[in-house]
Amino acid sequence: MKFQAIDYAETDEHRMIRATARALVAEHLAPIAAALDREQRFPAEVVKVLGQHGLLGLIAGEEFGGGQRDFIGAAIVAEEIGKVCTGTYTSTSGHVLAVHWIDAYGRPEQKARYLPRLVTAEALAGIAITEPEAGSDVAALRTAAVRAGDCFLVNGGKVFITNGSVAEVLVCLVRTGGAGAKGLSTLIVETCTPGFSASRPLEKCGNRCSPTAEISFRDCRVPAANLLGGEGEGFKQVMQLFAFERALVGVVCGALCEAALEQAVRYCRERRQFGQALIEFQMVQQLLAEMTVDLQATKSLTRDLLRQLAAGADAGVAAAITKIFSAEAVQRVTSNAVQLLGGYGYTREFPAERWYRDAKLFAIGGGTTQIQKLIVARALA
Repeated sequence: MKFQAIDYAETDEHRMIRATARALVAEHLAPIAAALDREQRFPAEVVKVLGQHGLLGLIAGEEFGGGQRDFIGAAIVAEEIGKVCTGTYTSTSGHVLAVHWIDAYGRPEQKARYLPRLVTAEALAGIAITEPEAGSDVAALRTAAVRAGDCFLVNGGKVFITNGSVAEVLVCLVRTGGAGAKGLSTLIVETCTPGFSASRPLEKCGNRCSPTAEISFRDCRVPAANLLGGEGEGFKQVMQLFAFERALVGVVCGALCEAALEQAVRYCRERRQFGQALIEFQMVQQLLAEMTVDLQATKSLTRDLLRQLAAGADAGVAAAITKIFSAEAVQRVTSNAVQLLGGYGYTREFPAERWYRDAKLFAIGGGTTQIQKLIVARALA
């Protein structure tokens, strides 16, 4: 009996989405993935191709060119991208999260204005939440949006913003009221607006082709019509958004685990020591078995979470559990892949080294592992 990793695709439509995504990724992304990491270059051309084929808008409604809010389909696309280039996954998932946010909470006129261009990736988007003193503590953010007639006057700054330097649209969490969670609202900000600026991309350990920037607002006038939902609803919105973001983390961690396991198995079958293939050594088999368990457990948790989201369930705790396990599993699996490849695993000749660097992000971004454990613990109280 041959091993097969869990597949999120359960319908012919989802299998077709996977086949399309896999073919496009193989043609346009795989040949340049290593160079993108080396050069810290954003693959705008790849994102455009994926968008033109409708793969980055599956989470939006059909009336705007989307895929009928297809959580499973969006996850399948993310998996195919993440298995080849995690940095490209990070940027495209930031875009997908922004699309989901506008689709879920936007008024008809806001959706009509923004979603058609975002669904096709004609325009790139991202979300802007984190600030220097408001990372895990979202309710402490300070970027202020003060009503001034038919506009909000925005002042402040944010850090670690995925696509911050390349996006045309950012969905931003801002403070429109008093202290705490109840004072937070959401604005759709077009980055061409005077008063908005973004830094050059930060140098990072991994996910290097995904531009991560600091952004700032100085008397940035954002139309009041760009308020997403009502004033004071921002915290509730972002808490619901986090469940989908954490599901995507499970998806990409599973993708990295699968890619690392496949490469390790190939290498251990071909590489010989002491007159036999590495895969015949018991200690090697133990590592490969542990990697397989981590892969299947990650994908099982993620599949269950995606099904809950697709059914409209409140999946906050399940999302935290999925993120805790998957973020730790992917670090174990990619580390073991480097170990099994030996000296080659420590070089850039093989992508295992890149995957090992990429994996660390997922214990930090989208809510640290420690915060996820706090969420789970509070659910037990």
